[in-house]
Amino acid sequence: MENLTLGKWAVIDIETSGIDPSYDKIIDIGFLVYEGAVCVKKYQSLVRYDGELSQFIQKLTGISQDQAKNAPLWTLVEPELLELEGHHLLAHNAAFEESFLSPYFTDLGTGGEKESYEDSLFYLALLFPGRSSLKLEGLIQDFNIRESEVHRGFEDSVDLLKVLLAATAWRKKDPAFGGLFTDLIQKYQLQDWWYAKFYLLSDDEIEALALSVNFNIEGALEYYLQNQQEELPLSINDPQFDLKFNGANIKSIFEKEDIIKERLPHYKARPAQQELSLRTGQSFKNNVHSLIQAPTGTGKTLGYLIPSSLFAIDEGKQVLVSTGTKTLQHQAISKDVPQLRSLLGLGPDQLRVKRLIGSNNHLCESIFRQTEGQEDLLLETRSFEEKLTDFYFDLVFFTNGQNTGERQILRDDLPYVLKAKWPKFKDKDGEIAVDFRSCTGAKCPFKGECTYINGLREAKDAHIIIGNHALMFSWPKGFPRPAHIVVDEAHKIEEETTRAFTMEIAQHDLEQMAKQMQHLQGIGSLFYLLAQVEESEGQSTEIINELRNESIKTSQILSDHLNQLPLWVESYFKKMPRYTDKYWNELPMINPKNATDELGLKIVKSLESLHFVLSHFEQLLVPILTKLEGREFREDGEVIARTRLDKFMGQLSDMVMTLKSLLELQEGYSHSLKYHERDGLLIQSAPIDVGRILHDQLLSPSSSVVFTSATLGNANGDQGVKGVEWATGYSYLDPERRFKRGFFLPSVYDYSQKTKVFLCDDTLPLYDSNFVPQTLDPILEVIKKLNGRSLLLFSAKQRFEVAREVLLKEFEGKIPLYIQGMGNNVVEEFKNNGEGILLGMESFGEGIDVPGEALQFVFIDKIPDLRQDLVINQRRQFYDSNLGNEFTDYYLAHRTRSLQQKLGRLLRTESDHGGVIIVDRRIRRWKGNTLEKLRRLMEPYEINLGPLDDACKQVVDFIQEHPI
Repeated sequence: MENLTLGKWAVIDIETSGIDPSYDKIIDIGFLVYEGAVCVKKYQSLVRYDGELSQFIQKLTGISQDQAKNAPLWTLVEPELLELEGHHLLAHNAAFEESFLSPYFTDLGTGGEKESYEDSLFYLALLFPGRSSLKLEGLIQDFNIRESEVHRGFEDSVDLLKVLLAATAWRKKDPAFGGLFTDLIQKYQLQDWWYAKFYLLSDDEIEALALSVNFNIEGALEYYLQNQQEELPLSINDPQFDLKFNGANIKSIFEKEDIIKERLPHYKARPAQQELSLRTGQSFKNNVHSLIQAPTGTGKTLGYLIPSSLFAIDEGKQVLVSTGTKTLQHQAISKDVPQLRSLLGLGPDQLRVKRLIGSNNHLCESIFRQTEGQEDLLLETRSFEEKLTDFYFDLVFFTNGQNTGERQILRDDLPYVLKAKWPKFKDKDGEIAVDFRSCTGAKCPFKGECTYINGLREAKDAHIIIGNHALMFSWPKGFPRPAHIVVDEAHKIEEETTRAFTMEIAQHDLEQMAKQMQHLQGIGSLFYLLAQVEESEGQSTEIINELRNESIKTSQILSDHLNQLPLWVESYFKKMPRYTDKYWNELPMINPKNATDELGLKIVKSLESLHFVLSHFEQLLVPILTKLEGREFREDGEVIARTRLDKFMGQLSDMVMTLKSLLELQEGYSHSLKYHERDGLLIQSAPIDVGRILHDQLLSPSSSVVFTSATLGNANGDQGVKGVEWATGYSYLDPERRFKRGFFLPSVYDYSQKTKVFLCDDTLPLYDSNFVPQTLDPILEVIKKLNGRSLLLFSAKQRFEVAREVLLKEFEGKIPLYIQGMGNNVVEEFKNNGEGILLGMESFGEGIDVPGEALQFVFIDKIPDLRQDLVINQRRQFYDSNLGNEFTDYYLAHRTRSLQQKLGRLLRTESDHGGVIIVDRRIRRWKGNTLEKLRRLMEPYEINLGPLDDACKQVVDFIQEHPI
């Protein structure tokens, strides 16, 4: 086992006092050293740290302040590290280790062979294409190596090696994948990459490495494979209910509680659920649109899926269910649909429900293969990053060809860490995304493995399609959008509509367009197609040469502007009094008619020039493309070229349209310039009247759209609803196309008896450095008296981190503390413990489901705010001028809906009860009856005002007086 192809290498991990190498220090280090396949050394040591070790680091690593202060000095540890000079250093996210360790090797100055850092992230991404999270902890758990990541140098080094060995062995057991992996190493000329050599080790060498760390690979693989097995859907064919679509039948289904309980043991009849089903059915039957508020506990999903199923089966009309997020889509398919089939006694063939993902979330192999062919010519000059990127996508398309349905890889499944670390990966991801305008469908040579085309084919035959809001607005051209739609999480529709109909161009987009034109990407496909339709050889040469010259000329003009425009925009924004180098800065688009700022005028002139050259180039192409219309391209190469050309033309047209809208200050849109220190400039035109767009694009062409959410307005629907009626387009409907008003189903839970909610204003200002510790002082007492059972939500990262330190110092070792970001399963662990503390950021609080006494107290650090983007401010002005009281119906209603979403975490069953404390000093400045408006908007919750100390006492008394 002395194979030395791997050379000298080590698996290494460090723990530090923080993440900044210019300030923080190493407090723990561990590594295993190998020569070839033989382990020659194992080392671990704490490192003395005399500073104050944060409670978070102590919790994360298990290293106490005393241990750090009594550990060996770095001068004793450093020689051990420096023995690794010239080694390949393996680490997970190796850039972190490199940032702390490389200065020591640099200072060594021996002139010997330099060490190299080999990041396991990239290798594991290839072995697990489509795995969205590459965190070490998840991989450790998947192979049953241990329950969680230890966050200690030596232990994590050992665990990383075990993961690498198990993952490699697992992939090599699959002859198809394993063989392709070996072929791709050759194809992309990566034979010298350290991990390529690792992959090519023999089984005996891998086993020898496993023995060096006492690792049972076969046991790990057996565990992994058992947990990867898909549960096959039960074969059901035992309907207990009439499947006729009518109100009486829907009602009768819900009344047969005993039959339902036989199939869904935890089911409980709820009048509100029945009412939701009947109203949904009425909308479908009468071809009218509706708004239905279904409070928490209604059983909303099953409530609208039952009438949707009966309608689709009995009437033969397809239904689209649009959810707010990908998570909700997955939940519907994996949990709600199986329950629905079980309840109705219908198998997958009898009730066909398919998930459909919008085109832009799919990857186009046709485009990939064409760009791959172009890049192969320059393979030797391509960077390691570019080669590994194509290696990855090659494996993605192979995997999609082997799998079906939910196991296929979409863009959302790609690991974000690769996009963040590799600009080339991010570019390629966008470049090969499917554009429904350019998809050639059945003509595509890759249609058999295409996730988009296969998804469309399955969806066409479905009774119910599960999609998301974005899909409604970019519906594929292959078949008409269903005329009957349920829009779940309808409170998010304004944001989704804004996103879908906003026109924008980022600096990166302009740079990519300049690159495409310089290298004749996209336009090169047109040259190829013109050559294919020539009546005589060389007939198109003249026009091809002209277009080639114009493309290169346009690219140069774009590049010239991009050398200056971002600098002008940066200078323009840095004159702002509230400029920030951390977030996006935004200003209204400069109007050249009244602009006096010389820098602003330069920006406008540059954008006008960009519009002129791009529009000119587009106009050159239009008559030539017209000649190709109606031509039948049958050969694979021709179809691929057409796909590439259409995508390029779509991007070009979008840019021209966006610049036109921005420069002409198109009415009805909010036009802005944005700037970010990292991402550069962004120009944007966003719609103001989203309600009109929803009406024209969704409601008008549809027979019936049911908007439903737990938070459309207050409990009775007499406050906060007008803004939702506008944002959904409901208020623009003719009376005969809608119910007179929305349906506001009764609350399932008795909020007045089951909750105690306080709003307190006697705290320090939110941005005071002592706000968190002083505010938490009485809150800590509440937590102690409740023995945990608490959720704390903070609206800013800085406050969250301060709270984390306070809570750890107070409760570590006394009450279990579960912190967002510290582990993959903190919510489940909190729920299962039953007496813990859960800490997270504001948005973290909208997806938590913890029934029972594990959660009885919620603390929120402020009333949620509404973003102050330019489009939001202009929308408020529009609402006030055209529709009503924007402050109550729009601004305040938005904020209270967001607050209700967080309070909705508290009551999840009828037996739950608990208390909530919201602190917000800003309400002291509220004028008139604003507080009373807030209290009305928050119904059915009763909002009590009072000092924080009194609120804490009353919350504790209330909870202790109402044991579950």
